[in-house]
Amino acid sequence: MTNAENSGRTKKILVLGGAGAMGTEACRDLATTSGFEEIVIADIDLARVEKLAVSLGGGRVKPLKCDVTDHQAMVALMSGFGTVLNCTTYHFGLGLTRAAIEARAHYLDLGGLYNTPKQLELTASAAGAGVAIVLGCGATPGVTNLMARYGAERLDQVDAVHIAFASFRDLAPSPGLLDTILDEFGSETVRFYYEKGKFIEVPAFAGERSVEFKAPIGAQPTYLVPHSETHHLPRFLPRPPGRVDVRGTWRPEIMAALRTFHQAGLLSNEKLELPGGGEVGRRAFLRTHFLKTPFPAVNTDWAFLLNVEVAGTKDGRAVRRVYNTTHPATSAWGQSGTARVTGIPASIGAQLVAAGHYKGTGVLSPDAALDPVEFFAELAKREILVHEEVHEEARL
Repeated sequence: MTNAENSGRTKKILVLGGAGAMGTEACRDLATTSGFEEIVIADIDLARVEKLAVSLGGGRVKPLKCDVTDHQAMVALMSGFGTVLNCTTYHFGLGLTRAAIEARAHYLDLGGLYNTPKQLELTASAAGAGVAIVLGCGATPGVTNLMARYGAERLDQVDAVHIAFASFRDLAPSPGLLDTILDEFGSETVRFYYEKGKFIEVPAFAGERSVEFKAPIGAQPTYLVPHSETHHLPRFLPRPPGRVDVRGTWRPEIMAALRTFHQAGLLSNEKLELPGGGEVGRRAFLRTHFLKTPFPAVNTDWAFLLNVEVAGTKDGRAVRRVYNTTHPATSAWGQSGTARVTGIPASIGAQLVAAGHYKGTGVLSPDAALDPVEFFAELAKREILVHEEVHEEARL
């Protein structure tokens, strides 16, 4: 590849799954804030990306139909871009990571726990190709990684990192968001936390912990969920933590319903025989039903807030550094909180990587690839703020 060809690539970004809930907000931010000369939004549904491209002003924003499961086609497509942002579901992450390395394109995605260990195994190949592969550059994983890094850098020793999120939204605002919540509490889901070099497996609704989020959510019970930070932080933090856990919660009425579904066996993939013949998966039935029938929301506030506690020692004292996020209210953002708090960080990460503001090549997590201070400053420009509290105990 000539220098001119490579220079042209760096000015172009490819967004896969760009017409989805998260991808739409990532593309909106790219179109509004980035210096890319060409933003190509690719999706299996051409009509949707054409409509989105028009809404974003057209011109440098261009729609494209693609099938992310066609490996050779994806390598050929990615070869024309310096940066690829994958906003599809985690099911496609591993294959697209391999394609990006082969195409020698920088790559970012929104995360995917089950892919993470296999993606990390590709770090030598990515480094050899001279590209940065940034895994999980959304809200959580993503912003939470950078909050943890910022806190860990200010301690002498890190004993634990406790991550929590609260997603106050409808049960199924999009297929991907519905899949996320059903996966978090699915009966077959393997969920765990990290402690002293081991992954400790736990059942659904384990590890209840009350977490104080910022308004409008406040204190909420949270539960252990499977997330990529448990793989990222022990590997990449400058002071390896003794424990890493991730907890989550949704609206109280949704959590109550999920617990009932779990107890009734409806979050299982087990097949159910139908009276007239045939069969259907229990969870598949729930998914189909809720995509067609809205789940009634009791609380009208829409928000997606993060909380990270980094506990350890500094100068002989026990210290807890606590980080919380806030974002504009429902009156300003409407019902787009979850999508914006995930899609906007993906856009920021892609812009920083494309500009050369990354710390190395290989397969990395956001805390290893990006600078927290620079990232938080970009978030603040979009009115997503990170707040810090420091609790210092008596000298040990």
